Amino acid sequence: MKVNADLHIHGKYSQGVSNKMEIPVIASESQKKGIDIVGTGDILNPRWMQHVKKETNGEGLRKHDQTYFALTTEVEDENRVHHLLIFPSMSEVEAAYHDFKQISKDIRSEGRPRIQASGTKIAELAEKHGALTGPAHIFTPYTGIYGNHDSLQQCYTNCTDTINFLELGLSADSRMASQISGHNEISLLSNSDAHSPWPHRLGREFNTFKLKQYSFKHLKKSIQKGPAKNIGLDPREGKYHRTACNRCYKQYSLKQAEKQAWKCRECGSRIKKGVKDRVKELKDQKPTSRPEYLHLPPLSNIIQQLEGHSSPTTKTVQRRWRNLYNKLGSEAYILVDADITEIEEVDEEVAIAVNKFRNGKYDFVEGGGGNYGKIII
Repeated sequence: MKVNADLHIHGKYSQGVSNKMEIPVIASESQKKGIDIVGTGDILNPRWMQHVKKETNGEGLRKHDQTYFALTTEVEDENRVHHLLIFPSMSEVEAAYHDFKQISKDIRSEGRPRIQASGTKIAELAEKHGALTGPAHIFTPYTGIYGNHDSLQQCYTNCTDTINFLELGLSADSRMASQISGHNEISLLSNSDAHSPWPHRLGREFNTFKLKQYSFKHLKKSIQKGPAKNIGLDPREGKYHRTACNRCYKQYSLKQAEKQAWKCRECGSRIKKGVKDRVKELKDQKPTSRPEYLHLPPLSNIIQQLEGHSSPTTKTVQRRWRNLYNKLGSEAYILVDADITEIEEVDEEVAIAVNKFRNGKYDFVEGGGGNYGKIII
């Protein structure tokens, strides 16, 4: 069967996360989005762990109403590199908590704990507890593996073979990542890293897997094999895609930034190297064949552009979104699977826009320096 999965989110006890990020709300919004399996996020945090236990049931993949939850967390190593872990059971989560507690000062208070250890040690502990692991948002300049290292080996040393996946992040896609030969045997995941449960955040990137049944065992096999399809933002929309000033967002070529010693000539702030330029530095082969990657923004963002509004959460945008959802079904179905003529019967303008995205007939003002890009339909 075909299932959609978003395996990286955060709960309400992480910094900068909506207090609406609770299991019942996440489950309900996941169904509207068309996400069948969602990561719990932050499962090593004691308060969040208890919340997940209370609101879900089952082992491996737990369940609330019709939504399945994979037991996941993101952790930060001593070099500020972020790693995503997916645990096989709650008992292994509890055992892992006691190990990680010895090397973390904030695991009791923070949803995404800082671990006073290397990427190698984190990979070793993940393997000890049967967890799948891989670097999160790999090209993000501040906390991605390639913001701190030039290869997987530099981070994971002798544990590279235990890495199960790479998470692309919003500013990159599989074509970009496949230009690095060290990625050839590893599956590439696209996840939302959502901090709120609303449709323009939750599931803004997700994976389509072929699953025999809902279990950790079968999810593990599907992750290791690689998704059948990735769905996510066009990398140009990502806020770190281009090299740019992190204060005024003026964009620079890599050559210009180097010539100016990474200091913005407009405001004097620091220029941050973008994902596009970082990939150029690291690439050592032509793009290799990967499963299809569909560049599709959230439906509310498409409607926002059509309405000319500054936010996807305005009443007009949300009313139009709900009309499409009520008549056609989940957002993932509308964006990926619905026939265009079917969408036309409900909202002709949205149907035209979705068709343009499916066929790549759109443009962007590219993002950079921490500023998201802007869609031009």
